[in-house]
Amino acid sequence: MSVISTELANPSPEKLPAEKISYHDFKTMLGCFAEYAPKKIQGLEELRYNEIPEVLAQRKKDGEAFLEKTEVQSLIEWKLKFGTYRPKLATLVASNSVSEVRQTTSSAFSIFSSDDTPNPAKAITTLSKLKGIGPASASLILSCYDPTTIPFFSDELSRWLHWEIKDEKSTKRKRTVESKDEGWNRKIKYTAKEYAAIFEKTNELRERLSKEAGEEIKAVSVEKAAYAIAKEIEGRILVAKDNSAAAPPPSKQRKKKKSPTPEPSLQE
Repeated sequence: MSVISTELANPSPEKLPAEKISYHDFKTMLGCFAEYAPKKIQGLEELRYNEIPEVLAQRKKDGEAFLEKTEVQSLIEWKLKFGTYRPKLATLVASNSVSEVRQTTSSAFSIFSSDDTPNPAKAITTLSKLKGIGPASASLILSCYDPTTIPFFSDELSRWLHWEIKDEKSTKRKRTVESKDEGWNRKIKYTAKEYAAIFEKTNELRERLSKEAGEEIKAVSVEKAAYAIAKEIEGRILVAKDNSAAAPPPSKQRKKKKSPTPEPSLQE
């Protein structure tokens, strides 16, 4: 169910796709993140969005940025509570040694910083050498190092960036928010190639919105807005389904029986 205040002029679905959204509507949805964010991440939210990024920034100034094993475990705990909980993933991450985590994260951050323009591919590959760390978890770690250009590979961000609402005039049938072929329910592939597309789309969006806003829009803000938009759209889909289920089936009108044609009178 939508939690957006009516004061914010709840954006219509047609205005929400990433390729169409205005800075005004983006800012509206970004402001809704706190209301939509899962309650179970409380206590980890500050660590994910502020503490660890600040620690990494300071370590970078001191000469070497890296993450401790406990810090990586906390990020993975946040990820699992933020999205789908997979207990085996936490166990795999815990099996990495302290030195492995330090060396691998340090190497990944160094590789990322060596590029003239932000390119996460090699750093994502490096981080994925750790047990339990795939492209999505690797993007989370890297996004803490560079919240400005590196988006976290969340389900919500992936769906939003690939979501389209096609003009009714371009199709023979009406397309609605819950239509499967609009990209919202597309199967997500947690691969480096999929993340590369997310990275590119995020930064194209950042560039467009930054020009419109007159200020830099960070990837972490795109991530938060995407989450709120996802919950808004999913809420509308559920409402649409509930309304559809509650609607009475169309009544079938009985055909009126034709009156029998009177037989000719024998007498006139």
